[in-house]
Amino acid sequence: MTTNKPHDPALRAAIIAEIGRGKAEGRERWAEHGEDALSWHDKTFAYCTWWFKFKIPRATKVIRQELERMERDGLVTADRSQSNNTKWRLEHDNQ
Repeated sequence: MTTNKPHDPALRAAIIAEIGRGKAEGRERWAEHGEDALSWHDKTFAYCTWWFKFKIPRATKVIRQELERMERDGLVTADRSQSNNTKWRLEHDNQ
């Protein structure tokens, strides 16, 4: 069910920051493997919906709803290729 509720600016900022943090952390781990590994990481990095529950003190349902609004607004893209494991990428990622 979709709603036309306005977005939550604080939650949206927290989601963007957490995806960025996760990607930066991954880049640090992959850096020791060279530029090819970093390039692969940057092209394939995505953040699973359920990972947010460990970093943002909000219900997963609320976070997912905000992610869906962000997708409609063109801020993130969703990979729903796996059942019950949506993965999110920032659309305009500067990292």
